[in-house]
Amino acid sequence: MEQVFIVEGRDVPSVKQSLTTLSRQIISARKQYRGLSPDDDVDFVDGKVHTSGLEPKESVRDATDSPDGPTLHDEPEFALVINGYSLSPALEEDVKDLFVKTACLCKAVICCRVTPLQKAMVVELVKESKKAVTLAIGDGANDVSMIKAAHIGVGISGKEGRQAVLASDYALAQFRFLERLLLVHGRWSYMRMCKFLRYFFYKNFAFTWCQFWFAWFSGFTAQTVYDAWFITFYNVIFTSLPVLALGILDQDVDDATCLRYPKLYVPGQQNRLFNVKLFLLSLFNGVLVSCALYFFMYGAFHSILSGDGKDAATLDVFQTVLAGTLVIVVNLQVRQTFLLLVWTCC
Repeated sequence: MEQVFIVEGRDVPSVKQSLTTLSRQIISARKQYRGLSPDDDVDFVDGKVHTSGLEPKESVRDATDSPDGPTLHDEPEFALVINGYSLSPALEEDVKDLFVKTACLCKAVICCRVTPLQKAMVVELVKESKKAVTLAIGDGANDVSMIKAAHIGVGISGKEGRQAVLASDYALAQFRFLERLLLVHGRWSYMRMCKFLRYFFYKNFAFTWCQFWFAWFSGFTAQTVYDAWFITFYNVIFTSLPVLALGILDQDVDDATCLRYPKLYVPGQQNRLFNVKLFLLSLFNGVLVSCALYFFMYGAFHSILSGDGKDAATLDVFQTVLAGTLVIVVNLQVRQTFLLLVWTCC
């Protein structure tokens, strides 16, 4: 750690002045490291240089794979320490934004000698200001309010009782297990849930839009293109096992790799694997598959005669073939994922 800054003051003006001074010192040190002029109007958020009126851009020294010169790992790191009597003014309405800004410039922030209510207020401040998913971990009754205020609460069972464990979402025996909970099980859960949701939307869009195409050829009557039993069991039986197995067993990499390369956790923080764009892509994929299946079947059964010269393309035959083909196609979508799963497990 390059330097540890301590916030001093017992009232709003003194704490505000202390935070302003510390913020300027940190920004000045980062400007000097990046080779920027002290007069440059820039800000630093998430390791990027923000210039007024422009999009954030990486600094020249941000190339982490550069063989020469300093990298992001060499950038000076700072810590902020604030105690209970200074934290109360820092959480006031006209100071809290400055407090969050200064805290985000530091590698670590330590709030010491604070009350349970102040712990919860800090968590709420981060949730409100950064729009981030928060995690709180504690081992005693004084951590209960903080654990409940966070999106995810983790309790440590120890000598201070089980109040924190009872109020938490996850219980750990030791603090060191938090690394595995986040980097391994947390990442696996996020990956599985994203794949599960995208596949679930895809297969149901493909199922529903076949009925939509059929409505154009049935005069928008109440007639369905599927048998009533198929509609009932489509999600319950015909397409349930692959997606359940995908959501429970899928592992793109093993646990040792997850712990060795923590940056694999970053896509979950940035919401890369399930967002509006990927949802629309799943919708488009489902609509495209339904269009191809329905009109291929419609063309194949348009004029089919049996051996006695009668029309063989009845609705029962059409809907049976369409439904069977739909089940096969949507289940084959997870084939590559299961091949990856078998390869990983072996």
